[in-house]
Amino acid sequence: MRRNWWHAYALAGLVSVIVATAAFVSYRNAAFERRELGRATHAATSVSKGLRPMDNVVAAYLVSPAVPSEHYEFLRERSVTEADGSHRRLGGKNAGPFDKRIYDAANQYDKSGPFVQLVTDTDYVIAAQPASGGVAVAITTPPKGPEAFPWLVVLGLLVMGSLVCAAGTLVGGSARPLGLALGASGLAVPTFLWSGLVIALFLVACSMLIAWADWRGSLERAGRELRKGGIAYAFLTPTAMAMLVLVGIPFVVGLGLGFYNNNHGEWTFVGLDNFIQILSGDGRSLSDPLNFWFTLGVTVAWTAVNVVLHVSIGVALALVLRQRWLKGRHGFRMLLILPWAIPNYITALIWKGMFQFEYGAINSVLSTVGLDKVNWFSEWSTSFASNVATNTWLGFPFMMVVALGALENIPSDMYEAAEVDGASPWQRFHHITIPHLMPAMLPALALGAIWTFNMFNVIYLVSDGRPGGGTDILVTEAYRWAFERGERYGLAAAYATIIFLILILWTIIGSRLAKKDAE
Repeated sequence: MRRNWWHAYALAGLVSVIVATAAFVSYRNAAFERRELGRATHAATSVSKGLRPMDNVVAAYLVSPAVPSEHYEFLRERSVTEADGSHRRLGGKNAGPFDKRIYDAANQYDKSGPFVQLVTDTDYVIAAQPASGGVAVAITTPPKGPEAFPWLVVLGLLVMGSLVCAAGTLVGGSARPLGLALGASGLAVPTFLWSGLVIALFLVACSMLIAWADWRGSLERAGRELRKGGIAYAFLTPTAMAMLVLVGIPFVVGLGLGFYNNNHGEWTFVGLDNFIQILSGDGRSLSDPLNFWFTLGVTVAWTAVNVVLHVSIGVALALVLRQRWLKGRHGFRMLLILPWAIPNYITALIWKGMFQFEYGAINSVLSTVGLDKVNWFSEWSTSFASNVATNTWLGFPFMMVVALGALENIPSDMYEAAEVDGASPWQRFHHITIPHLMPAMLPALALGAIWTFNMFNVIYLVSDGRPGGGTDILVTEAYRWAFERGERYGLAAAYATIIFLILILWTIIGSRLAKKDAE
């Protein structure tokens, strides 16, 4: 019988506490918001009926409709009814501390109807309801904050769980993982009450997974490895935590958002509807830029053309800069790396200015040689070419540097021996240069394809998707659904998930090709 059962239970308990805490915080915040929105709505309704509102109401008035100012017709004035029945104009010398909020709330009511909302960065809640002779506006502040975390409940369930786990360990055999799974799943009960069945089942699944790993001995092996390399793991822990916070958690949240729909701040679970809408094209024709498959085709063409140009230009320049007869080749190397060293958004803005129709440098050159000016962003082909030219300028230095490094490692004796044997320059390039370049260029090609596939800055800053969104790629299309087309965050998250899956597939294929070439 293994005596270190508490190691496994401590890990399972930690995971359970994290999941349960997240579930409680979400439940508590939602309950707090519902409570305060309800209180503010009730206060505004009381004002509309001429009743005295409840406590913790900092301002509650019946606001009159907006009327033109006596002195300035373009201004609109409103008045409020005080508790003694008198009327007071909002604003002016005798303005109250909440006059501005009340005036804005009445204007918002005129535009969108009754509402209730939390005021960002404050403790105030504003509600506006219809009333006879105007609109009833109430501003409330919470009498108390959200509920405190139930530490005693959680601690009690953890203690009970440890007893169950210890009992399973004493019995031994299959009772050990069963006891661990049951003991660590104790917090699933309050989690179910706070966040529902899905999160509770997730907590149970995590407990069962840890119990299975403990039964297989994986946790003991991991513990020995941690003790063996404890110092190294201690140095890696801050970086791992930063990656978890900055990459892991946002990725999981983004993945989950793809299954929801956002409507004015309210999230609704829609399952696979967002993915079905994207992959089906949402009923649009294949020539419609809003069709996913059209955008995917543009993205693939954009990636393929750029990568081919990056590799061909980069390798060609590397072959030239490798020649010893070229004077000043070190200076040329430095100059040709500059496009890669300059931030790409600055380069994109420079190239956008060069493609400007009236005063752009490229059209100025065309006019100088007697050619007509080109409206680069009015046609798909010229707009796409503008984006490609910009990104080629940004991308070829990376391939050139990789190729130069690979060429420097080719022994000169091989070229000399091949030349003595009568090999032509093409034969030397084909049988010596290319085989030695491939191990370095294949990973660079895969990485360059991923960078180009997600090159947001060039598309957004140079062509901005013109004409009519025809040059948008998947990543800019996801951005537009999130921030330019009604805040469809769920649809944008689904787009991001599909992009991730495509790039994962490309990475797997690229890795297999590289492995096959190495073999």
